[in-house]
Amino acid sequence: MSNNSTELPVLGETQWTRNIKFGIFIALEPPALICNTILVYYLIFNRTLRYTLHYHAVLALLIVCLLTNLIEVPRIIHYLHIDIVLPPTNINCLIWQLCDYLLFGSLNVFLLWASIERHLFIFHSNLYTTAKRRFYFHYLPLISIAVYLILFYIGAIFIYPCDTNFDFTQPICGYPCYTASPNISLYDYFAHSCVPLILDILLDIGLVIRAMRHKRIVVNQQREQVVQWRKYRKMMFQLLLISSLYSVLQIPFVVVQLIPLFTILSPLGVYLQAVYFYYFFWLLTLLLPFVCIGCLPEVVKKVKDLFTRWTRRNTMIVPIITNRLQSRQ
Repeated sequence: MSNNSTELPVLGETQWTRNIKFGIFIALEPPALICNTILVYYLIFNRTLRYTLHYHAVLALLIVCLLTNLIEVPRIIHYLHIDIVLPPTNINCLIWQLCDYLLFGSLNVFLLWASIERHLFIFHSNLYTTAKRRFYFHYLPLISIAVYLILFYIGAIFIYPCDTNFDFTQPICGYPCYTASPNISLYDYFAHSCVPLILDILLDIGLVIRAMRHKRIVVNQQREQVVQWRKYRKMMFQLLLISSLYSVLQIPFVVVQLIPLFTILSPLGVYLQAVYFYYFFWLLTLLLPFVCIGCLPEVVKKVKDLFTRWTRRNTMIVPIITNRLQSRQ
């Protein structure tokens, strides 16, 4: 007992661990915001990219990341810097909890839908041949996911009757009070976190297996179908790259949350969850734009072309200004 009493206080947040997270977040935030904003801008305002269906789920993920990086990450950086939530008011905590849980759930469910839709795009492309089918099988699911999650978390955090007990020394003021209800808490965990992660991994594995089988058939088919398959292969690569980063950062958090349902979580598990794994969602939204820009060569090309034109313009303007100054002298 004496050994436990001296060891347990060590397993907690320290100034050193807080400074590490603060340094990582503050270093990643500016470039992540720039990269994220560029991607969202081109996917929305470029006509070709805007009408490319398989980019819409990626756009939804990037919008979630952008909102998180604009709203959530600055707040967590501020919290890590001063070690308290400001302003220490109930409404501030409620808004932060709503934003955090809504954005976290949205990222999980949108990525699950992206994995499902990749199967449909590649192996059931006939579902998108008409405007009506595109609405029912593409646009409606995206809209339904967004509306459902907004309504669920507004109801759970603002409407569900429970006793709020905010802790201003914890990120997002602790857990929302609805998590004290086993039914709602378990539904939220499995529907918006655990199940999307498991299904996403299984769907990605299934996509690779189906693709390997399909490749043998495509080799013996016409050239047009081979070209089409190259397009599908690119879509698969985009999804697998995003899902790989997501799985690496989400599996530890989800597994440590799952363990207490079956057994007692060890002090080390509690420590890792509270000090490190809890922050992986914000880290994920900071890293995901960099992964996505590697999956979107069209955007990279447009940014390079824009930068090249800007460089040429400046190189033309500088000699003109220099010549004018010399002539005046």
